[in-house]
Amino acid sequence: MNRLIALSLLAVACDKAPAPPTTPAAPLTATSATTRWVDTRSAEDTALLEAPARVLASPEGLASIAPPLQARVVRVRVRPGQRVEAGEPLIDVLMPELLHAAGDLAGEQLKVDAYARRRAQLELLKSEGLVRLAELAEVEAQLATARADAQAARATLRASGVSDKQAEGLVTGDGVLSLRAPIAGLVTAVDATRGEVRDPAGRPLAQLVGVGEGRVEARLPSTPSEGARFSFHSGALVLPVELISVSPRFEPSDGSRLAWFSALADGGVLPIGSTGRVRVSADASWRVVPSRALLESGERVQVRQRTGTGSSLIDVRVIARSGAEAVVVGLEPGTQVAADGTESP
Repeated sequence: MNRLIALSLLAVACDKAPAPPTTPAAPLTATSATTRWVDTRSAEDTALLEAPARVLASPEGLASIAPPLQARVVRVRVRPGQRVEAGEPLIDVLMPELLHAAGDLAGEQLKVDAYARRRAQLELLKSEGLVRLAELAEVEAQLATARADAQAARATLRASGVSDKQAEGLVTGDGVLSLRAPIAGLVTAVDATRGEVRDPAGRPLAQLVGVGEGRVEARLPSTPSEGARFSFHSGALVLPVELISVSPRFEPSDGSRLAWFSALADGGVLPIGSTGRVRVSADASWRVVPSRALLESGERVQVRQRTGTGSSLIDVRVIARSGAEAVVVGLEPGTQVAADGTESP
């Protein structure tokens, strides 16, 4: 038992033994400020901005078919979705005013011919002293009147796109005129019913969409930098485009400016009437740097560029900024710049 008590006392003594001394932690020392260098990268795939856009039809790409005068629809030759060639008849109409003009032209032309022959006869008799001057003057006046009336009828025909030969066919035929396709393309709408009477100021009888040089119109929030690249995006369609012009007037609604683009020669055909967005992308020679790398003093902007023996400041032009990065012009590929331009080299 005495041995058991002695072991117990030894265990208690061991529990209360002081812990061995520990080595104190070394004090923290401040490191000297050094410049952290970062590689610049090409901004070729960087989108600077996007703007809503739509494809406008070219004058050669759209056509509306309407009668030049009040007309009655006699026959409808086409349906929506049908492809037609330029000059192909689409809708046959009968226009009473046009028929009157064609008849007047034919009648006045007969008068002109008759008065011209009579004048020739009188001129021959005049040389022989067998005709009075008053009679010759009367025939010449009648000839002038007939020619004037013929010109008036011809003007009505020309305004309707009808030649003298076509007018003759209207008079000798059934009086029906075929309204023909002014362009080759696709019939997108037909709004004509056989027997109905339509006015020229009414809705078109048919509409066509052809292939033409479409033009993209976009509303840009800012003027794109010189050298920027542009592309039109509509769903899965992506077409490169080039800037034609920018409106000098700001839109009062949102401060944007209208800009117009055309498709590149080998870029494809712009789908007329489609909507999408114009993306403004950086040029391949532009570089992306940290925004904190920029040192600004008034209008001058510089970055600290690493050289073989140290560093130097170089002027750059800022194209765009977005958060922690900026796109600049003035740096060569492979350049390293200070991540923070304010740090000591």
